[in-house]
Amino acid sequence: MATFAVDSKRQQMVATGVVEPVMEWVETAEGKRRPGDNQARHEDTGAPLWGVEVVYQSESWGRVSTESVKVTVPAREMPTPSLFSPIKFDNLVASVRVDRRNNGLSTSWEAAGIAEMSGAQAAPKAA
Repeated sequence: MATFAVDSKRQQMVATGVVEPVMEWVETAEGKRRPGDNQARHEDTGAPLWGVEVVYQSESWGRVSTESVKVTVPAREMPTPSLFSPIKFDNLVASVRVDRRNNGLSTSWEAAGIAEMSGAQAAPKAA
């Protein structure tokens, strides 16, 4: 898996207002993995993990498109970004891997916290 740092101040992102708890993954009796019933926590701080949905503009091979992704962030309380408002993250990274199901690329996004949210207060950063 390749991981890239993303400058959140240069990559404009807009929050959709959708925030969901990130669930722990569990292994089933059949040996498959699926989301469990417990909210995942940051391994260093123990803060709950949240998926903050954002949209941003991307260009690939000259084609511009809008991408929608969830950025995983640790926060003691659920972040509450305003609908379609600018958002910036601390230490934003994108991890890219080959998805074995379709041989395409899959990207996951993580950040240390929310740096700025328009129209709402950022939840306290995980200690």
